[in-house]
Amino acid sequence: RRMRLGFLLLAAALPVAAQQAEPQFRFNAPIELISKGPMQRVELPIEVYREAQRDLADVRVLNGRGEAVPIGYAGAPDSVRAAGAWVELPIFPVSSREPSAASVSKGGTEVTIRTADGTLVEVRSRGAVAQARAKPTAYLLDASALKDDAIRALVFEWDAAPGSQVVKVRIEASDVLRVWSALGSGPLVRVEGDGRVLSQPRVDFAARKAKYLRVTWAAPGFALKRVRAEKEPAAEAAPRFTRTVQGTPGAKPGEFLYDLGARVPIEAYRLVPADENDVISAQVTARNDEKEAWRAVGWAPFYRLRQDDGEKQSPPIEIGRLPSRYWMVRVGPGAAPTPPALEVRWRPAQVVFVARGDPPFRLAFGDAQAPAVALPVSAMIPNYKRLGELELPLAKVGTVESGPPPTRWSQWWREASPRRMTLWAILILGVVVLGFMSWRLLRPQSVAPPQ
Repeated sequence: RRMRLGFLLLAAALPVAAQQAEPQFRFNAPIELISKGPMQRVELPIEVYREAQRDLADVRVLNGRGEAVPIGYAGAPDSVRAAGAWVELPIFPVSSREPSAASVSKGGTEVTIRTADGTLVEVRSRGAVAQARAKPTAYLLDASALKDDAIRALVFEWDAAPGSQVVKVRIEASDVLRVWSALGSGPLVRVEGDGRVLSQPRVDFAARKAKYLRVTWAAPGFALKRVRAEKEPAAEAAPRFTRTVQGTPGAKPGEFLYDLGARVPIEAYRLVPADENDVISAQVTARNDEKEAWRAVGWAPFYRLRQDDGEKQSPPIEIGRLPSRYWMVRVGPGAAPTPPALEVRWRPAQVVFVARGDPPFRLAFGDAQAPAVALPVSAMIPNYKRLGELELPLAKVGTVESGPPPTRWSQWWREASPRRMTLWAILILGVVVLGFMSWRLLRPQSVAPPQ
């Protein structure tokens, strides 16, 4: 009898143990599907990085029945390559093939430069060359206005001769008008036939920064009308979240502490001085926990300057991907006592999930014992192509709530209206009354014993 009782107690304990093995999430948030589709994706809010496991193993997506649906993590998007901008360059014809300082001293070519910004003002021939009115044998192009932008191509417009014409041009670059280096060369083509025109006015070369360009050619009668330069397109990071945190004084003079509120995966940061027209030199360190040692992040100067065209601030510094919550800044001597603001940028992880079952779907997290369940995203999408998951519909995550996700009954109770609750109460009460009356009618009547 005792063994049978033990088996009964063990059988009764098994459901309890199974229930305890289920993840107990402390936070959840509703997911709003913007468009239909069998697969969706969401961006993780900052609360996940604060409350979930460091490897995000406890993140789940639950359907309306409280079932966990298959999930995977999307890959990091590539940098966005902006289209190269076109800039028209000022043209200065010269009649000397070597427009250098030596030719200026001999009276061949006179070059006037605005020393403030390096802009070419005038290029003219003088002496015997000017009297002969020689035709241009070279053109100087002023690219000083591009400043730090590299050039990767030139597009020419010229007075083409009737019919077919092929002119090979040679392009050289210089910053001082004394020393020239080859930049590139190529043919300019204009072909006419049957009322149609085929034109190839572009010359490509390796991107390079230069103040001045020189164009020479090998064919007679070449007259240049217009030149446009294509700037090298800059690689821009994929869209990121930005958070600005104000610092508090640390234990030592010149130290400032910052709490981001979560272990977000920082990809870029910068410091913004509290006052305008200020430049500070700072050493930056970070850590995940208040008990850990500080890790060096970098050292750099940061500025905030007011100019005629607006305020200029230091650009963000790229650091790869550094998950960290606490940051410390040490500024150099002479810095203002007010702590600078710390601006951080990161790209949140994206979860891809299968929209199995009925909505509403919810994001759940916050269980230190939950195992990882994420699948490779390449195994979830048929005919998978690299980063194809980033083309899936992006659902919206609502406000994060504390507590486990609501069950189906609690969700029904929350959404039920007072009128519906009253009707259900009347219905249940009616069933109870009918049941009680039926029990009274069907109960066997006691018969009194004969006397």
